[in-house]
Amino acid sequence: MTKKSVVLLTGLIFVSTILTGQVRKTIIPTLNPGEQYIFKNTTINDIHEDGVRTINQTYTANWFLRVIGKTADGKVMMKATYLKIQQRTEHLFTHEATGFNSDDFKEYVVKSLNDDLHAQNDRLRKLCEGMMGKSFTLYFDDNLRINKVTGVDTLIENALIGMDEQASPALQSFQKSTRGTINNEEIWKVFDGAFVYIPDEAVGTGDKWSKDENHNVGPLKVNYVVKSEEDNNMEIAVSSAAAINSDIQVSYSRKGTITVDTKTGLLVQSSIKDDMKPRAGNITRLVIKTVKNELQKK
Repeated sequence: MTKKSVVLLTGLIFVSTILTGQVRKTIIPTLNPGEQYIFKNTTINDIHEDGVRTINQTYTANWFLRVIGKTADGKVMMKATYLKIQQRTEHLFTHEATGFNSDDFKEYVVKSLNDDLHAQNDRLRKLCEGMMGKSFTLYFDDNLRINKVTGVDTLIENALIGMDEQASPALQSFQKSTRGTINNEEIWKVFDGAFVYIPDEAVGTGDKWSKDENHNVGPLKVNYVVKSEEDNNMEIAVSSAAAINSDIQVSYSRKGTITVDTKTGLLVQSSIKDDMKPRAGNITRLVIKTVKNELQKK
């Protein structure tokens, strides 16, 4: 083959690579000490009873993140501080609502429809006030997968102690529920779920990969495919085949989209929906869960 032919063939390969979408980019961000971010997580649960949507739960937390260094074994340490908390549980038939809004601490207390709701909302107010401005620590490995979380258990315990309320069965129930839903492990799940999509290699339009992940009711193989790239935004489609939990006769699946900044490798936003459907007539309660994440560099 002549030198001229080699040059021509090389050029054709380069053009073909571009046309077929095989220009790959690494979307594993590098976190450097001192960098700061705002991370927003929203979880929406739509609860259905006998096929009818009866309860809507929405929980949003904004954290200020700052990279504070590395451990001796190379884990990236990040300090996370609560900036905003907004939560709401509404019974759609009775319109009874419990919640907290960090933009107006007493909103739900004032709007309580009865004494019981007033007491519940006041406990939420005291708890969340005790969480605002408080911090915990995240530990990430090289591919931004979260390794562990520390400090949330202590943060919550201090907030519960600071509520200054006379002991009662209702308070004890609230404390037990809070410890079970806001702790090191549950916050680990939030951040792990936000970044689980990150592939091991550089990717481009059309590339696919899979991850073994967890659904609310069981393990799930989730598929990712790069659908498009425009400017610095890469759109990734998320999907899974339906899986079945035979114990409770429910099929479940996942679907959504993720947008990544290819220049920095950082998550821009994501919206992932977990869907469950009954497989037998004995299932009366179902939960449709949607998780949305946003990350901004300061």
